[in-house]
Amino acid sequence: MRTYISPIGWYSTSVTRPLLNYGVDTGDSVVLIRPDTDTEDDSRAREAISDVEQMIQEIEPDISVTTERITHSEFSTAVLECSDLIRAAEGERIVTLGGGARDVLIPFVVAAITHVRLLDAALFFSDIDGTVQEWPLPALTATLKTAAKPTLEALRQQGGTASVPILTDETGRSKSTVTRHVTELADEGLVETWTEGKTKHVRVTLTGKLLLRSDG
Repeated sequence: MRTYISPIGWYSTSVTRPLLNYGVDTGDSVVLIRPDTDTEDDSRAREAISDVEQMIQEIEPDISVTTERITHSEFSTAVLECSDLIRAAEGERIVTLGGGARDVLIPFVVAAITHVRLLDAALFFSDIDGTVQEWPLPALTATLKTAAKPTLEALRQQGGTASVPILTDETGRSKSTVTRHVTELADEGLVETWTEGKTKHVRVTLTGKLLLRSDG
């Protein structure tokens, strides 16, 4: 089961394209987000919502589509309400970061980044070329242990990608220590790892890059 959560404005494409690209199935849910105050052009948004409902009905009738209203007049309230929607979602949580009023979209993006560990995917429909992309959101709540910082710094000095043996040489620490630090960094989403033969390789993620920048 998947729950899609998507802001929606006057156009349904930013919602329907990611749904078609990622796939929907029996029992899935689609939650559409709108501001809590109607505007003169809200009829266009209702038409967009109707388009989404019609498309889903044609593909798979047993999919629920609901519309949630978010308080848009106060930023922190909007972020918390979007947070509640993400936390309450059942099954795989998939967010679409596109479309809708900025008053709702920006708080929703903040909430999505905050809860990135709960998400299974973050999709985006490009206004430029119409492609659907899956974005690797940073985990801005990640923490960096002081002991592991030299390993992450060494990784940056190696251009962002290196093997454990190279990091061991660069830091002057034992292989077991560097391996432990790499595991801690990976657990926080600061690096990703893979193995080629018997050698483990490490690459700094967007989360790691941003954390290093915030530290000067």
